[in-house]
Amino acid sequence: MRPRKSFSPQRRRDTALKRTVNKLCPCVSVVKCSALLVACLVLISADARAQAPLRWGADPSGGAPYVFTDPKHPDKYVGYELEMVEALAAAMNRKPEFVPTDWQTIVTSLERGEFDVIVNGLEPTEDRARVILFSKPYYIFQLQLTVRKNETRINGLEDCRTRTVGTLGNTAASRLLEKENIPFKGYEDPVGAYRDLELGRVDAVLMDVPMEAFYARPNPRLKPAGEPFMRGAYVIGLRKGDDALKAEVDAGIDKITRDGTLERILRKWGLWNDAQLDLRPKPAADGSPGESTPEEVKYEITSSTFNWSEALWRLTRAALVTVLLSLGAMVIAVTLGLVLAVGQSRGPAWVRALSTVYVEFFRGTPVLVQLLFLYFGLPRVGLAMPGWLTALVGLGLNYAAYESQVYRAALEAIPKGQYEAAYALGMSPVLAFRRIVLPQALRIALPPMTNDFVSLFKDTSVAFAISVWELATAYRELANASGEFMLLGAIVSAFYLLMSLPLAHLARRLELRLQRRQALRAVEAEVAG
Repeated sequence: MRPRKSFSPQRRRDTALKRTVNKLCPCVSVVKCSALLVACLVLISADARAQAPLRWGADPSGGAPYVFTDPKHPDKYVGYELEMVEALAAAMNRKPEFVPTDWQTIVTSLERGEFDVIVNGLEPTEDRARVILFSKPYYIFQLQLTVRKNETRINGLEDCRTRTVGTLGNTAASRLLEKENIPFKGYEDPVGAYRDLELGRVDAVLMDVPMEAFYARPNPRLKPAGEPFMRGAYVIGLRKGDDALKAEVDAGIDKITRDGTLERILRKWGLWNDAQLDLRPKPAADGSPGESTPEEVKYEITSSTFNWSEALWRLTRAALVTVLLSLGAMVIAVTLGLVLAVGQSRGPAWVRALSTVYVEFFRGTPVLVQLLFLYFGLPRVGLAMPGWLTALVGLGLNYAAYESQVYRAALEAIPKGQYEAAYALGMSPVLAFRRIVLPQALRIALPPMTNDFVSLFKDTSVAFAISVWELATAYRELANASGEFMLLGAIVSAFYLLMSLPLAHLARRLELRLQRRQALRAVEAEVAG
């Protein structure tokens, strides 16, 4: 039997301590793992906050110098506001994400949650203040009136009371013109406005100085009329209730203003002036540390009270424009469509080929593209038509292609025996067509003709692209100005129904009348036989 080892008291204490530590090791490991997990979660949370997106909405269509497509790299956007948002997002420790949108519906899109903020030369107005929040101003702007180089009658806005001024819709400029009762024509972008000024379609253009500096100042055919006037500001728009984000945005604006980043961007784009000095934070009046508040930066908030009686009158006038455009375009479509139908069905080979090319071209390309070509392309060859005439002709040429197929099908539905019987009675081909074939073909074509006419009422809405004030354009602008999309939408729908229902009723009565006349002739022919 082996002898038992004896241990000293110190050895026994060390052994006991070691056993205790070994028993506690799992607990220590758990604590270490938990601490490591908490640290990872904190780091991940901080990193996620650092990478939180700042989704900003703007209209890049004709949006220079704010944000627009880079001509050298069409898949990218450039602009001073794009660079400003990048600097602002960096100051807020966020990642900027650009969301292209439409200017006319930009406030509504913000309310729907399509993006977080509006950065698009947004002017603070009373009606907008009712539905969205405003940040501190980041740019002080003025308005500039522009005329043609050889213009000597217009030296300021007061000289425009009997002339037409072009401007962007739902802006400080348009509100000022409306307030001063100066006739104006609204545009979707500054490109069309300044182009129409060159062509003599408008007498002057009123825009914010940034747009005037980019589009008009380099143009040798245009010149400023007087000095810039009316001080305003650009702010960032946010949804109601986003007070925390507003505080972040305001702090970011202060930071890029204080460190000179915003000034460098504005100087790069040629937009810096002394007015921007008012945006720099200033020491408090008592000399204590502090900065000026946004209220101390003075600028004019444009306002426009929504007048329902005037809005209804404007909708009525717009509806009248829609009716006149539709009637004029339909006259062109019916006349030209009948010629094309006869050419395709009865003409020689070369006429059939030309008619087919015409039909396929106008049916195969969007009507919006055709209107833009007529409005902006034809002036290149010396033919400049006003917007309403361009819309009338463009819609007429487009619908003629569709009407021709209706008439061609109706003509081919007439039995050949009808032609032969007419010729046997001694009628000439023209007389036989007019007295025998055309009335029967018209009865067949009348229902689809009526359908096309009703569709034409609605398709006049594409005329907004060439700044024609028709019913859909009027609804869009008035609803965006007032926020009354539902009520104004119901009124506009009633206008469209008042235009289309009587037409459908008239077409139905005419169709029944033609049927009765045909039945009467059949009876007379049977009695005579």
